[in-house]
Amino acid sequence: MFFDNFKLMKYYLLSIILLLLNSCQLYNDNDTEVIDKALSKWAEAYFNYDYSKAIEYMTPESEKWIRFAASNITQQDIDFLNKHQKDVKVEIVDRYIMNGDTTCSARIRVSDYVQLGFVGQESQITDQSEYQITLTKRNGKWLVKMEGQPQSEK
Repeated sequence: MFFDNFKLMKYYLLSIILLLLNSCQLYNDNDTEVIDKALSKWAEAYFNYDYSKAIEYMTPESEKWIRFAASNITQQDIDFLNKHQKDVKVEIVDRYIMNGDTTCSARIRVSDYVQLGFVGQESQITDQSEYQITLTKRNGKWLVKMEGQPQSEK
């Protein structure tokens, strides 16, 4: 009798554990789709230097970094962009949602884009680079949160 009850209790506990593990999922598939869409739209706009479009996918406090980037574009950079503009390709390598589903750290791979030169350097076409990007969820919307200019991990 004890053995039968133990077997039943074991299956009962196993069912509860499986139910708990399933309910403790950090995020749902809908969040990943929404994150991927916002991140891709932002990256395509940002790396095509369409900063007015990129701002639509950013937190308000990130705007200062777009303004800073725009203020450093020279006529030489504009000429290079007009001559060598390519279709930027963005691939989301991975993402990790944390802080109670309100912050996401994502790694993207950007290919075939113009990288503007720093002071005294010429712009160039970059085949591929990876960037770590942070997003935050505000009022149900995922937005890129910039704390500086994106730095290539390459």
